[in-house]
Amino acid sequence: MHHTPFSPTSPRRAWSTRHRWLPLSAWVLGLAALLVACASQPPPPNPQIAAAEAALGSAVRAGAAASAPTEMALARDKLARANASMVETKYERAQMLAEAALVDARLAEAKARQVQATKAATTVQDDNRVLRQEIERSTAQ
Repeated sequence: MHHTPFSPTSPRRAWSTRHRWLPLSAWVLGLAALLVACASQPPPPNPQIAAAEAALGSAVRAGAAASAPTEMALARDKLARANASMVETKYERAQMLAEAALVDARLAEAKARQVQATKAATTVQDDNRVLRQEIERSTAQ
C-alpha cells in the first residue's frame, strides 16, 4: 500500500494529528503552574503595615520615645524589616513583622500612658495634701 503525503492514513499525517496539541498543552500547563504559584502567595500585608505605622505614630504622640525607648526601638526595627520584606515580596514575613511591630508600639504607648497617669495621680495627691494643710491652718486660727 502506497501512502501519499496528504493521505489521511499516511504516517506523517497521523503524527501531525496526534501531536498538534503539544504546544497548546505545554502552554496551558505552564499557565496553570503560574496560576498555582500566584495563588499560593499571600496578598501583601498593606493593612498590617498601615496599622503598625499608625500605632507607632500614636505611641510617639503619647511620649513613648522618652517613657519606653526600648519598645519604640523594637517597633521601629520590626516595621523597617517588614517594609524590607515587602520589597522582597516576602509577604508572610512582612505580615509577621508588621504584627509584631504593632504589638511593640501598643506596649510602648501603654507604658507612656501609665507614666502619664502616674504623674497625674502624684500631682493630684500633692494638690490634696496642700489643700489639707491649708484647711488645717485656716481652722487652727
